[in-house]
Amino acid sequence: MPKSNKSYTNGSRKVRWMCLVAILICTLLYFKINTAFLNESDRDFFLEGYFVNTSGCRMLALNPYSMKVLSYLSRLEPMECTQVKLLDAKTIKGNNYLILAMPKEKIVEACDVKMISDVYCAYKMIKRRGDNQHGYSETATFRLRNEKRQIKLKSGPTIVRIQCFGGQNKSVYHDVHFFVPTPSRRRSWTSSKSRLSVMIIGIDSLSHMQFLRTMPSLAAYVKRLPHVEFWGYNRVGRNTYPNLVPLFSGLNEKELESQCYNGQMNYDKCDLIWKHFKAAGYNTTYAEDTFVGGTFNYGKRGFKTQPTDFYLRPVMLEVDRFTRYSVDDQEDIHCSGSRRYADILYEFIHKMIPHLREAPRPQFSFFWQSQGVHDYFAYSQLLDKDYVNLLSRLRSSRILNNTLVLLMSDHGLRFGSFRSSYQGMLEESQPLLIAIFPQWLEESFPLAISNLRRNAHSLVTTFDLHATLKDLTNLSLLNDSHIEHRQMLLQELDQNMPRGISLFLPIPESRNCELAGIPSSFCLCQTFSLLDTADEKSEQAALFVVESINNRISSYKQCRTLGLQKIQEAYVLNRNHIQREVEVKVRVLTSPGKGEFEGIVRFQSNSLVLIGPILRTNKYGNQSYCVDDYRIEMYCYCF
Repeated sequence: MPKSNKSYTNGSRKVRWMCLVAILICTLLYFKINTAFLNESDRDFFLEGYFVNTSGCRMLALNPYSMKVLSYLSRLEPMECTQVKLLDAKTIKGNNYLILAMPKEKIVEACDVKMISDVYCAYKMIKRRGDNQHGYSETATFRLRNEKRQIKLKSGPTIVRIQCFGGQNKSVYHDVHFFVPTPSRRRSWTSSKSRLSVMIIGIDSLSHMQFLRTMPSLAAYVKRLPHVEFWGYNRVGRNTYPNLVPLFSGLNEKELESQCYNGQMNYDKCDLIWKHFKAAGYNTTYAEDTFVGGTFNYGKRGFKTQPTDFYLRPVMLEVDRFTRYSVDDQEDIHCSGSRRYADILYEFIHKMIPHLREAPRPQFSFFWQSQGVHDYFAYSQLLDKDYVNLLSRLRSSRILNNTLVLLMSDHGLRFGSFRSSYQGMLEESQPLLIAIFPQWLEESFPLAISNLRRNAHSLVTTFDLHATLKDLTNLSLLNDSHIEHRQMLLQELDQNMPRGISLFLPIPESRNCELAGIPSSFCLCQTFSLLDTADEKSEQAALFVVESINNRISSYKQCRTLGLQKIQEAYVLNRNHIQREVEVKVRVLTSPGKGEFEGIVRFQSNSLVLIGPILRTNKYGNQSYCVDDYRIEMYCYCF
């Protein structure tokens, strides 16, 4: 009996020791996973757990409110336009009018005249001839009169540029106005649940975390609506174009250009998503609040034929060429008359509301804001109320009853001091994506919406959004029987799964960045171990990045050869899968020009290989004035 007790005691001690060792190992592993890749001060960047935690991807959960991040965020005062608002453009009972926007006394004062009739105006009606060319179909002049506060113009969709003159023939007003007449017929599909309008509302350079930090009112408003917030949305390219091309086409930028752009004068022959909606009986709209930086126009040739039924670019082209002025020192915030470029976009959206609500066909619309948010880290806080008001207007107009809205961005902030921080580097690859939908959609298609909700914590991209949008052109594809069949086919494909998967299907657990079409440079399914900048591998990688830049610009003799001034940061990439080669990510400072660049270098056997593009992480202003090539300008420092 005593022997038995001794045996029992020894056994229980062994069990206790084994438990303690297991607990210790688990604790050490947890500590290593959450801290080994960072120094002590950077742990504040992360929350416990993961945004995505699958066999193919583990994406660490970022902390949007870390003290270190908040130290970069300062209050930004609104940047107001400085010119007067003399006229409004309104359509009343099918007729277009320019309406005086100021009382007589203020007009007399602002225009430096004795009486209102001393002010005369001339206008030109604009005729689109392509994305980069305009003509004029009609010109006329008129004098202001207090007893006639409305000036009637030609009816129909019209764009006019107006210039008014006051005392001493001085220009007192110069602006571009547009008219979007209300639909002539009312919709016939309102009560049908077989059709759904689709609206994309885009805010450039807005990371998911920055949305939570700076737009709390909008975040709270969205929570009151049926929606899904996607925490594993990962960018696939450097800037707007390579991130939105997959959404519009299902292809990456090289595939699209080789298929329909190279050797052509424009994108007219490209099979872009609005053509699918048009073929399905939709009206289509495309609007960006920029001229120079348009998705298909920055360093590109845009469209010869107007791509959609409603199109804002002709307005922005005329504004940018004739009435633009800047209100900030960086000359990034532009105005026309009394409106910022974003205000012109908002005006266009509000003038589209009768079509979104009453037109006889469902609508596909794309609205994108870039000015301000593209260049100022804190600018999104100024937009919080604007977008609450927009969603509130869409809701009160009952447009949300029949519309799926994608509230989204293309990437996080790409330049500046925050981008140079560890979290800024990660947030650049995790933009905002939220799907807002009418309640009846979930009631009618429970399995599809169940999958949509499940994918909130899956690795997703704009390739998936393209597949999702195509599903929305035919809602019968979302019936449970169809979804079950498509799920089975997707499961059978296993590792041969398509690059773009509709978000109404369950994203497979095994999906990783490679299968999703995400280049290593932008993949968040990996962590980074801090590497000493004096380490030999850091120095080799940094020199190789600078050498690669110089090789890229070598044929441009007007560009200076760059030298390595400093290694700012270095990291070793830790992937989920076993990899023999070491990959090092470095951020370097070059001279001349103080350019900051970031690149990933793979050490394999006796050679170095550049993985993905070399990114510029600070602004370069007019340093590259001597080149006219968007692929080179970020690297070139002109003589």
